[in-house]
Amino acid sequence: MKAQRVQNLDWSDVPYVLSVCEAGSLAGAARMMGVNHSTVFRRIAGVEDRLGVRLFDRQSHGYVMTPAGELFYQRAIVLCDGMNSIEMALAGKDLRLEGKLTVTTTDSLLNCLTPVIVDFQKQHPDVELRILSDAEPLDLMQRDADIALRPTQNPPEHWVGRKLLPIICAAYAHRDYWAAASDLPPEQLRWVLLDDSLNRSPMSQIAKSRKSANAPTTTVNTVMGALDLTRSGLGIAVLPTYLAEKDPQLVRIGEPDDRVNWDLWVLAHPDVRRSARVHAFFDHATSAITEDVLAMPSGTSL
Repeated sequence: MKAQRVQNLDWSDVPYVLSVCEAGSLAGAARMMGVNHSTVFRRIAGVEDRLGVRLFDRQSHGYVMTPAGELFYQRAIVLCDGMNSIEMALAGKDLRLEGKLTVTTTDSLLNCLTPVIVDFQKQHPDVELRILSDAEPLDLMQRDADIALRPTQNPPEHWVGRKLLPIICAAYAHRDYWAAASDLPPEQLRWVLLDDSLNRSPMSQIAKSRKSANAPTTTVNTVMGALDLTRSGLGIAVLPTYLAEKDPQLVRIGEPDDRVNWDLWVLAHPDVRRSARVHAFFDHATSAITEDVLAMPSGTSL
């Protein structure tokens, strides 16, 4: 009978209600949950619709709990404590730093994050790391991987994650190419472009704003391919600073461009967020992936 009374309540919505209770605003709750404020709004509205009560009064200075909201908060705290106790009891065998851990990232990020990953493996030799390097998006909800290290503007709302650092891009060319071509008119400078028909990537968006409309182009379908062609002296490419800034063969053309607003996130499948292996990797990535690792030029605005 009790199960029937609460069958319409989605347990995954409870933390969103609690975050608004504690933060007093959608924006504060969104920061606590690591999601967009629209996600919090939708979750709260769904709970209120299913329960048939108003949990918050929407006021100009924030969200204030109604009597029903206060009751929900008191009972939900007890509920979450109980659920945490169950999870800890059932996950006790998973507290050891051993077993399999699958991490997905892009080929270009792996190029600069290899020392970070190697250091984690040396610290935890009993963890069986499996690294998947692919530019295609993988679905953590389908358990393609336990953790993703990915650049994104909008991390999926169901994943648990931390924003690490912004992804900064700039235009680069081989120093010999630029020495020979720097005096040419813009329409004669060749650009190496990423095959990105919708111009979704930071590289494509910045290149579109920088190059002449009549400039000759060469297109490649991977970031590492763009790096290789630029190193070969073919032309100018917009590349992430983590790839190009430390390359002695390349020179930066103009200032770095951070207008596109992409960030590097470390993300995990919700079902494994309490795993000791996942927790250890999160902490390691957060502390080890620094501005120097991503080769962010000094003075870049974070």
